[in-house]
Amino acid sequence: MFNKIIHTFGTKIAAAVINFLIAVVISQTLGDAGKGVQSLMLTTISFILIFAEIVCGESVVFLASRHSFSKIFVPSLLWALLISAVMGAGAFFFSPGVAPDIVIHIAVLSFIASASAINFRYLIGKEEIKKANYNTLLQPLLIILTVLVYYVALKKTDIYGYVIGLYLAYGCSFLLGVWMLQKEYRQLRLARPAEYKAVLADLFKYGFLNQTGHFVQFFNLRLNYYLLYAYMDEGRVGVYSNAVSLAEAIWIVSNSIALVQYARISNTEDREYAQRLTLQLGKICLLVSACAVVVLALLPASVYCFIFGPEFGEMAGVIRILAPGVLLYCIFLILGHYYSGTGRYQMNTFAALCGLIVTCLLGFILIPKMDIMGAAVTASIAYSVNALFLLAFFMREAHFQWKDFVLTRAEVKTYLSEFKHYLSKTESHE
Repeated sequence: MFNKIIHTFGTKIAAAVINFLIAVVISQTLGDAGKGVQSLMLTTISFILIFAEIVCGESVVFLASRHSFSKIFVPSLLWALLISAVMGAGAFFFSPGVAPDIVIHIAVLSFIASASAINFRYLIGKEEIKKANYNTLLQPLLIILTVLVYYVALKKTDIYGYVIGLYLAYGCSFLLGVWMLQKEYRQLRLARPAEYKAVLADLFKYGFLNQTGHFVQFFNLRLNYYLLYAYMDEGRVGVYSNAVSLAEAIWIVSNSIALVQYARISNTEDREYAQRLTLQLGKICLLVSACAVVVLALLPASVYCFIFGPEFGEMAGVIRILAPGVLLYCIFLILGHYYSGTGRYQMNTFAALCGLIVTCLLGFILIPKMDIMGAAVTASIAYSVNALFLLAFFMREAHFQWKDFVLTRAEVKTYLSEFKHYLSKTESHE
């Protein structure tokens, strides 16, 4: 398991570096307004995916060891097609800060991304973590190559370079997933509609509970984007989104650990083992994340101006405000995957709902008065509420005490020993 966590962490670090370069290229080429449009576009795709992944999301991970690939893939793909078409049409009326022709691309890209996600999550459900990681890394790699050619080599200055990059990323990611699951795809068969009844019921049952939480959490994390667009303009969205992306990069540690944790917990019935595992992983996560938060918060405004352009100096202040909430949110990610892995998605929904209430109460008040700083204060408090809610319930359920969350010397020695073993094993294979 430790090897899988390290591999996942390395993959996510590489992906984060590439995504950072993508943000730099777009910010330098299109300015804060262009970066704002790109952020609104990607956020809208993420919004559509919330509904698509009611069927083809985390429930695929949970059910991969319980149903055949054929029974999962067919209803998941059809659902993704339906949702992408319906939500894409709805986006014309909502007009989320992007041009109507871009909305068409958003709908098509949402479907391709959903299809790719089915493969990815089935791999996770089978604990094929390394294969899933390679699939994940392919997407930002293709996007950065595309935007470099479009914006740097061809010197164009419109959003379509990013759109082309998304098509290549999602499309090739899906094809790579097909290759990785070639055995399952060879055995893919259409069954009678009645035979899908049981698996469809399970997909909706677990997927609806999980995605309800994701739906609420989406607005908790991204409502500020739309509020900034409504009260200010897309330029403010661009500055804020860059700050949020950098701050949320801290979650790479949590997400790397949580991905392996979720796959392991989903395949065990031992609740006490799942609780002990969650506690141990949570302590590692907080320690590493705290170091990263301190480094990021100390960077001066001049660094952000140099990297992204003169419009982005305010990012330094935004990141410092976000830092406490971002660190606490690491706890939410680890505990959230514990509850998801044990089939209790409603706990994540309740936690996200508490955060959303905070976002709504503060966002509509602070953002008109304080601009992006108000958005940062709102987000930081909402992140903290998310984490503290789940932590309170987890401690009561597992009967842990506060002292159990302190990383002991013996645990540090064990983790360092495993890390050294991993490095020596890696070197022996080179």
